[in-house]
Amino acid sequence: MLNCKQFTDLASDHLDAQHHSWKRIDIRLHLMICRHCRRFNRHLERSRRTAAVLAHSLWQTDQRSSEHIFSKIHLPPKTPDDE
Repeated sequence: MLNCKQFTDLASDHLDAQHHSWKRIDIRLHLMICRHCRRFNRHLERSRRTAAVLAHSLWQTDQRSSEHIFSKIHLPPKTPDDE
C-alpha cells in the first residue's frame, strides 16, 4: 500500500497512464482511502488541463491575444529580442 508521499511522487505518471497494472492498483487503492490525495489528484488534473488549454491558445492566437494572456498571468510577453 502506498503512503501519501509515494502517491505524490507517482501522481503525474499515473495521469499519463505510465504504470504497470500492479502499480495502478496500488494508486487506485490509495485514492480510495485518502481524501487528501484525491484532492491533490483533482488539482493536478485541473492544472494540467489548464496548462494544455493555455498552451494551445498561445499557439493558436495572434500576438495581441498572447500579450493579453501573458498580462493576465503576470508574466511579461516574449519579444523578438528574448530569442
